[in-house]
Amino acid sequence: MSRRVLQACVRAYPREVRGRDGDELVLLATELAGRHGTAREALGLLRGGWAERRRRAGRGRRIAVGLAAATGSLLAVTAWSAATHPGRVEQETFTCADGCGDVEREVDARVDAGWDCAAENRDGPGTTWRCTLD
Repeated sequence: MSRRVLQACVRAYPREVRGRDGDELVLLATELAGRHGTAREALGLLRGGWAERRRRAGRGRRIAVGLAAATGSLLAVTAWSAATHPGRVEQETFTCADGCGDVEREVDARVDAGWDCAAENRDGPGTTWRCTLD
């Protein structure tokens, strides 16, 4: 009878533990029940099974919290990166006062390379080009 009670108490452990260690737990508890009593060993099995279930449930919560924290951190870094680096923009300005041939060739080379260049007239002699690459 005491062995059947102890086998029933082992059911407090998660299925995985019962499948792996259930027979050994019952055997050990039966042996100890001869010295300490069946009631004490039955309570010990119940307490151990419940503690194992709580430990496993706590681990699941810790994993969930850790994943949520990692995801939140990744989203925060991504948002910060997008806000501080909205896109790669390069900009150059070319100015000439007289004999703008060299500067015009440089601006033409930028346009050929995919830059967007626009001439801006300033007060006074000369021309200024502002070239932007997105």
